[in-house]
Amino acid sequence: MFSSARAASLQGKISDKNTGEMLVGCTVYLKELKTGTVSGLDGSYSLKNIPSGRYTLICSYISYKTIESPVNVSETSAATYNFRLEPQDTDLEEITVTGHQDKSTESSARSSERNASNIINVMSARAIELSPDLDVSNVVQRMSGVTLDKNSSISGQYAILRGMDKRYNYTLINGIKIPSTNNKHRYVSLDMFPSDLVDRVEVYKSLTPDLEGDAVAGVVNLVMKDAPDRQLVLANASVGYSAFFTDHAMQSFDKSGINKKSPYELHETGYYAVPADFPTKNLDAKPVDFPVDYHGGLTWGNRFLKKRLGYIFSGSYSSFNKGKSSLLFSNTLSYDGNNLPELTGMNERIYTENQKSYGVHNKLDYRVNDRHKLQLYASYMNFATTQVRETDKTNLSTSYDPDNGTISRSHQTRLQYNIQDLINTTLQGTHQLKRNLDVSWSAVYSKAKNQTPDQATISYDTNLKNFERYNWYIDFDGSSRLWRHNSDQDMAAYLNFRYMPFIWGTKTEIKVGGLYREKKRESFYNNYTLKAVVSSKPADLIYYAEKDVDWEKYSDITWKVYNPRGSVATGETFDAHENVIAGYGMVQFEVRRLQVIGGVRVENTDQGYYMQFPIGQPRPDGKQVYTDVLPSLSLKYQFGGKHNFRGSYYRATNKPGFLEIVPCPVVEDDFTSKGNPDINHAVADNADLRWEFFPNQLDQFMVGLFYKHISDPIEYAFVTTSTGSQNIVYSPQNADKALNKGIEVDWIKYFRQLGVKANYTLTGSSITTTKLARTRDENGNIVPDFEIRQTRPLYGQAEHVGNISILYKGTNNGTNGQLSFSYTGERLYTVSQYIDNDLWQKGFWQMDFSVEKSFHNGFSMFAKARNLLNTPVVVYIKRTNPANAEFPYHSNNDKNTLVRDEYSRQSILVGIRYKFNN
Repeated sequence: MFSSARAASLQGKISDKNTGEMLVGCTVYLKELKTGTVSGLDGSYSLKNIPSGRYTLICSYISYKTIESPVNVSETSAATYNFRLEPQDTDLEEITVTGHQDKSTESSARSSERNASNIINVMSARAIELSPDLDVSNVVQRMSGVTLDKNSSISGQYAILRGMDKRYNYTLINGIKIPSTNNKHRYVSLDMFPSDLVDRVEVYKSLTPDLEGDAVAGVVNLVMKDAPDRQLVLANASVGYSAFFTDHAMQSFDKSGINKKSPYELHETGYYAVPADFPTKNLDAKPVDFPVDYHGGLTWGNRFLKKRLGYIFSGSYSSFNKGKSSLLFSNTLSYDGNNLPELTGMNERIYTENQKSYGVHNKLDYRVNDRHKLQLYASYMNFATTQVRETDKTNLSTSYDPDNGTISRSHQTRLQYNIQDLINTTLQGTHQLKRNLDVSWSAVYSKAKNQTPDQATISYDTNLKNFERYNWYIDFDGSSRLWRHNSDQDMAAYLNFRYMPFIWGTKTEIKVGGLYREKKRESFYNNYTLKAVVSSKPADLIYYAEKDVDWEKYSDITWKVYNPRGSVATGETFDAHENVIAGYGMVQFEVRRLQVIGGVRVENTDQGYYMQFPIGQPRPDGKQVYTDVLPSLSLKYQFGGKHNFRGSYYRATNKPGFLEIVPCPVVEDDFTSKGNPDINHAVADNADLRWEFFPNQLDQFMVGLFYKHISDPIEYAFVTTSTGSQNIVYSPQNADKALNKGIEVDWIKYFRQLGVKANYTLTGSSITTTKLARTRDENGNIVPDFEIRQTRPLYGQAEHVGNISILYKGTNNGTNGQLSFSYTGERLYTVSQYIDNDLWQKGFWQMDFSVEKSFHNGFSMFAKARNLLNTPVVVYIKRTNPANAEFPYHSNNDKNTLVRDEYSRQSILVGIRYKFNN
């Protein structure tokens, strides 16, 4: 309302009349003076230095009714005028349809957190749009208690919630669980999902009975864009560049001749491969001139048939070039009685990778009438990488001799093409059967695929004597050609009933429901070994092909197939299934200001495998069948109109990955892994407390405590087996128990043109496992390794995690900016089989920046810059050996032994964006 008739300035706040949410970006102007402003991050506006007179004050915003009001302005006082805008009418003839709330805004995200029945954090589409991030994996790391696992790729892929490994959470699309493209596990790679297809990201940190129970750490739910109430067009296009390629060459290779299937698959069983089965066009890496990044996205949506039918389409395509330089040290343990690490090798690696991704999102909803609604959702994601890895390896244990200048070195080139696909189709219906009874259902088909066809790895020695090359040849087993692919297919059905009676004068909500999911997984692996042949040489030298003498590039080499039937008989060639039947019951009611949600979920899991080649095993198959009873209770107490106090308890599970129960060895890049058919699934009891303060629709302050007690936690460790030369394998093991506890703080505050978003998580965890110790006796004789118990944190857990973002919104110039800092503290990187020799990743800061300039015609320009600090990944052992200091790059000025040091440099993206809403 207007508070004064005499003013030298006008100010006020603008909100939604129905919801009370503050509206950001509304236009407020004086018609006669043709001057105005837009509302800031807190919904406020201010007009200053207004001459005395009578004017018409106009407030307008997309999708809301425009308000005009006369005002009198004098030079002696200020006036406050608050606007409450009313959404444009969306009622339909014959059918009453209420316009849905725009869930893409920041105020909607805060409203969801405040009104949720469980403990959640929400990132809105607008916040994602203004952030420096282009895929969901980088978006989630800015949310409270979330970090990224960056162990295995150039960019982060998997979410770690509350310091717990990626295995302890799962991913949903629109509330439906999706399968994984990972060839061993069930967790989902989030970098497959372009951020401009997503309407919001929700992270559930506590479970209610209607959520699936295998989420000890939490759940990541990707809510995709919904059909709008009126025509909507969004478009963006951008180009960029990575600073890594200012001093490194981007490399790629020809993929046109690659066979998607191995010779074993293309021919009958028992086929012996010949050199002609292996094309050579993909063996030569070639530089790419000026590797430009580019990204584009398009969204269109509207409603038809008197707005009964809604449709939205979103598409996205991108190509990004990334690189990293990595220095790795291998080590063993000395027998000096102190288990000190002793360096044995040094690898200098350069990775260059092109990442192409495209995604299509379609959503169709049909409002039959005000009691029945149908919805069809279909999406397809494709993520393909072309990677060249060059490795120079120096043997430090035997031939490295700085005194006489003899160094044993080798070079390896790996050329890898990987394609991941994910398709999801969901048909849903909601039906109001009676005034207080409704039913909802979903039918789901999803399939994830991962293919690595014809990965070529070529090695040759580059021995140096007196620091000059004296031989340079292809090694005996100098080339491998690998085919690996897997698929994960889900068919699922969901059914839920909701009954809303009044019991003892209290409105009560009773829900019962269940699901059935049938999952089928197929996995295939085959690897061929080839060696170079020079027929013109004497018989004892035909396998030594010298570089620059017998060959200049890899495609010049004549190859002989060393194992013509391949290595298909491995543990990674298997079929698996997982069938889940679940049912739940829950009740929700309120007593004064206390909301209570309680119930129980029962899940039956049938998980099994069939090995195509059960080498060394008594039988080819195995299975696990178990039933879990998972109770939960959530309490929310509201007081003061702006405060919530929450408490929750729930029981959850963690199931073994598909390959984790298959008892056959799998040869990895740096070690051999093996499944454990006797592994048990883990069960955890979880408790949370959180106080929430919402001073207005945009600001918040939250403090939470969490505690998790895990029985039979699954952790990887190096263990000794009796399988001949492969007597040490990396295998999943059950520990007795694990504890994880911590505190979370989340603060959001908006001012006129500035905003601050900050969160911090302090986590402490502990798990006790069996390790080995190595020593000598008092006479100097080697003592056999013996077992010892050691307590450590959970794998991947960082004690300190924090984010802070400074936001700017220029209300008069249409400029938005965000400067973001993320910190991840020291965390356990790899678990060693030996005591005090675990690998740790050094804590690190990351800084990113984005800016956007908007124009009145719907266009805007933006720029996003990432990794401005060129943050390295540094991994070490928390012990040192003075003898290591003599080796290059490894001066030990502290108490750590360096294991990995890598960097990837800064990247920038600039582009344009267009929005039309009519």
